This record gives sequence, C-alpha cells and structure tokens, in this order.
Amino acid sequence: MQQAKGATVCDSYLVLSMCLQDFDGDETVDLIFFTDTKEVFMYQEGKQTLAGEVMPLHRCAVPLDPEMQTTTNRVLKREELSFAEEMSITKALIASYVAAKPAIDACNAQFENNADNTQKSEVDFSQFEEDWEPK
Repeated sequence: MQQAKGATVCDSYLVLSMCLQDFDGDETVDLIFFTDTKEVFMYQEGKQTLAGEVMPLHRCAVPLDPEMQTTTNRVLKREELSFAEEMSITKALIASYVAAKPAIDACNAQFENNADNTQKSEVDFSQFEEDWEPK
C-alpha cells in the first residue's frame, strides 16, 4: 500500500469498519476501503486507476456518487464537527448504504452464481456480508 499524502480516517460506520482516504491531499476522499480486507469498495469518479494502484479493488467496487462524495468529504474534517453534524453524516451514510445495497448484492450474487457454475474453490467475499444484515 502506498503512503497517502493527504489524510486517512478510519472508523466503524453502521456495522462496517472502513477507512476513507484523501490520497493526494486535496481534502477530497479518493477512496474508501474495508479495514479487514484492505480492498477499495468506493472511489472518486475518474480515479479508479489511482485507487487500484493504492490497493486492490473489491470485485464490486463502484465510484462515489456526488452525494456520497460530499458526505465522505465531511468525514475528513470530523475533528471540527459537532455531534449534530456527526449524526447527520451517519444518517447520510445509512441512506447511501441502503440505496446501494441491492446493486452490491446483485453484483456479489453474479460472482457467486459464476463460482457455483464453474465449481471454483476460491474465497467468496460475500460471506462477510451476512454481518451486514440487521439481526
């Protein structure tokens, strides 16, 4: 993993432990990765190549939509945020997660179906998503 010139902020949001990284120091989130797998699952629009050079891309990685980009950029300045602003960010992250989950599930299912059809014995990342579901 290359060293970032900007900031890396790690925390647990919802039930996911993830890090946001401003790779080039422009106060804009360039990528978001899972802390356990060190795989990028979201990246700034137009920076997929940079994200892939920094660390592996998750097979279902997607660009940050404008709303998620704005929300995650605010996280970079969390030391300056009030409790109300932190709660606003958490609410926005939950909404983005709920909106993105069907597409992510469909992507993972496509890989699961292909793995079932070819009888590969590779580790399937979607096994970790069971923890994402509310109990």
